[in-house]
Amino acid sequence: MTLETIRKRIKNDQETKDLVLSDSDLLKVNRYLDIRGQIIDGYQAVLKTEPYVEIIYVPTQEKKDLMQKIKLQNHLHFFDSDIYLQDASLDKFEVFNEERAKTLEIVHDFLNNYSKENYYKGLYIYGKYSTGKTYLLSAIAHELAKKDVNVLMVFMPDLVRSIKQGISSGDLEEKINLLKQADCLMLDDLGGENMSSWFRDEILLPIIQYRLSARLPVFITSNLTMESLAEYLSAGRSTELDYIKSVRLIQRIRDLTRYVELNDDQYKKR
Repeated sequence: MTLETIRKRIKNDQETKDLVLSDSDLLKVNRYLDIRGQIIDGYQAVLKTEPYVEIIYVPTQEKKDLMQKIKLQNHLHFFDSDIYLQDASLDKFEVFNEERAKTLEIVHDFLNNYSKENYYKGLYIYGKYSTGKTYLLSAIAHELAKKDVNVLMVFMPDLVRSIKQGISSGDLEEKINLLKQADCLMLDDLGGENMSSWFRDEILLPIIQYRLSARLPVFITSNLTMESLAEYLSAGRSTELDYIKSVRLIQRIRDLTRYVELNDDQYKKR
């Protein structure tokens, strides 16, 4: 194909007809016309004309969605369970009372202000069963993962089981270090596990203390208020020392989080 033939082809094309091209650019644009519309491994050619003519390859929307999914997966980690709701979104979080509206406001406040370089308190999300605590936690995790924040999300009953298994498998210390050092730790359903005093004092307290000292955010959901959680953590153990240890843990959780409440009541009529 001669340069003149190529030039005519370019002039007859709706996309390229108005381009003013040198002979060397003619070959680039001709190549672009040959491959335009083709999708190769999720990428398609785009002709860039400023500041100079070149062919660049951009991902299709499907490829972008896949890359975003992989990126999120790389920043979301779990402990022997998959409680993360992939379709959870803050845009879809139901706001139908003042408490939920206030909670969403606090969530956005965290997301707008927190970064790896700028510590910000996480949330202690209290609510009865089926009020959307795990959904909200997943939506927050989704937003953080998009910001390249490594999120470790844990379902507390599964964590207790995993820690016990770690004793026999020899990876207990590795698991504890992951819980201590993750950019953001999310503990779902605290109080829903069968927690021993050993787990409370030797596992959970050191993790919370480390994250408080290192200024690493923690998010917690629970069916228990903090006051009820303190009673739960010392329940069945009548010694004053057990109660003191439980209160110490609760105080550190208070220092790490902002307390919010979710309920399913509708707006009160005035």
